[in-house]
Amino acid sequence: MASRTADICARGLGLRTRTGWVYKDIDLIAPQGALVAVTGPSGSGKTALLLTLAGRMRATDGSLTVGGVDARLSPAAVRRLAGLGEFSGLNDLDESLNVGDQIRTELSTHGLRWRGARLSDALCLSGIDLDLRTTVRDLPAVERTLLGVALALIGKPAMVVVDELHEGLTPDERDIVWRHLRTLADGGVTVVGGSLDPGLATLADAALALPRASSENRTEPATAPQEVTHALS
Repeated sequence: MASRTADICARGLGLRTRTGWVYKDIDLIAPQGALVAVTGPSGSGKTALLLTLAGRMRATDGSLTVGGVDARLSPAAVRRLAGLGEFSGLNDLDESLNVGDQIRTELSTHGLRWRGARLSDALCLSGIDLDLRTTVRDLPAVERTLLGVALALIGKPAMVVVDELHEGLTPDERDIVWRHLRTLADGGVTVVGGSLDPGLATLADAALALPRASSENRTEPATAPQEVTHALS
């Protein structure tokens, strides 16, 4: 499915701000098509790390390559490889739109013209079958999460990064989402998912368990989404 590669190699990766470490000492090797779980408690830097892997934030320490691209030197090239599921406060779904209009909006950001078949294809790629007339605010948590994945796939990325695979989901619903992500990975797309739930590590090909923030680490939430662009400048 993926036309490009997005194997991940992180060595000693860290992000330090004026107030301390957001995350540090991250080592991760994941081949193309791997399903990767990033778990840890709130404040452990999960979201910041996920955005770094997707080229939306830049680490201050260590090295990171995605698809052979040095993410610290060429974050824009990594962004072209990585699609994002819904990240709260960064690319929130528009709850006033129906599913079809939400997909049309995403198509337009990629310079693609709307076609009914393309809308259906986006949903099929993420493994869901939604009524395009359903309003986003009325979607159950499982379908909303997978709609975010469908939108991420529109640009045909080599990697998809999804956060908060616990938010509003029961354990059974989380497993449903994870099975869909496994299908994507089996199709050749590298998938990285973040969650509070350490149990996801047992279902993944590679896993990172981030520690609870300590007195030596930053204790407030990681860089807010509105600061991401600044972090890359």
